[in-house]
Amino acid sequence: MSTSSSDIAILGGGISGIIAALELEAKGVFPTLYESTDRLGGRVKSDFFDDIPLDHGFQVLLTAYPEVVKYLDLSALELHYFRPGAYIFGKDGKVELIGDAFRDPSFLWPTIKANSASLLDKIKLLVEQRRISGLPVEEIFNQRDQSTLESLYSKYSERFINQFFKPFYGGIFLEKELQTSVKQFEFVFHMFANGYAAFPKGGMQSVIDQLSAKLTKTKVLLNHKVTIEEVKDRHDKVIQTFAEKDQKWHGTEVFYFELPKASKYSEKLKNVIGLFPESNSVNSMHVLQGGNTAILSATVIGVSEDSDRLEELIREEIKTRSGIEAGKLVKHYKIEKALPVISEIRLKPDSSKNNQSVIRSGDYLLYPSLNAAMSSGRIAAEKAFQNEL
Repeated sequence: MSTSSSDIAILGGGISGIIAALELEAKGVFPTLYESTDRLGGRVKSDFFDDIPLDHGFQVLLTAYPEVVKYLDLSALELHYFRPGAYIFGKDGKVELIGDAFRDPSFLWPTIKANSASLLDKIKLLVEQRRISGLPVEEIFNQRDQSTLESLYSKYSERFINQFFKPFYGGIFLEKELQTSVKQFEFVFHMFANGYAAFPKGGMQSVIDQLSAKLTKTKVLLNHKVTIEEVKDRHDKVIQTFAEKDQKWHGTEVFYFELPKASKYSEKLKNVIGLFPESNSVNSMHVLQGGNTAILSATVIGVSEDSDRLEELIREEIKTRSGIEAGKLVKHYKIEKALPVISEIRLKPDSSKNNQSVIRSGDYLLYPSLNAAMSSGRIAAEKAFQNEL
């Protein structure tokens, strides 16, 4: 088998493409990676304000992701961990704190007192946590499919669903009505139950930096926008990591505001996410701290035609519900292609999507997540390598 860099090409330098390149390098095959922009990372990107990372979209790293454990040095990322709970800022002005008291006992009394869920809801959630946390991932993906909302309605009260599940998991899936597959929901639930949500000190961009630094033999060509047909003329095999043009997407907007003064909740929101149930503007918020500077991050599900008006509504709702007064707008990101809409969630790619010379890769083939992007990149590299033998 030849190990020439011309044997295999990778189209797209996102997570999936980087992992595919790493796996091929480990097998002695040195691919050429074509990236149309001036950087690697795809949808994972961070900017900085006073040394505070501003991610393009609210993203967290789930430490229990199998592929994350496999490919990343978590200690080197200097992770900041979220506590396993959430503040609920209700429309009525009431604020409640709920969380996993087994992993953080300080959540026990606030969770008992919380009216967002009935006593029966809390007992059922505990039972479900024990059940899902112990399920093999394969079993989660092999179950009968239904929407997350349909599954939740079979177990919990409408109030609990509206107050907690819709804003919390809606923020993860970037769709408010929880039509996402229950397979995706239970997979994410499983990861939360067996690990923590965290973000790197250097933002999610540091994940890309760590992975790309391991590429030693791959020929990386930035600012190279090429077609599949052009690349097929130069290489024996092509790994395509980008979705087709007809792929549908969930969008999001993120607003970063300065926090000019401390408030009752600004300190607490550094380690616990804040949820806004039944809101027409902001879905969630948290606080980032760097030196003497504090930044409030506010996330919106979907994209608006009038971002200026949306900003006004966000400021009003945050102040009304939490008492926090957002300061100067530091950065605003409107991301129309944040997460792929996937009709059929699966654990492994459908091999029928490939042909003799093109192997597809990316989370859009499996389920929307960092873990799926990594997994699909690894599987695509294995397939390409087998075809080279």
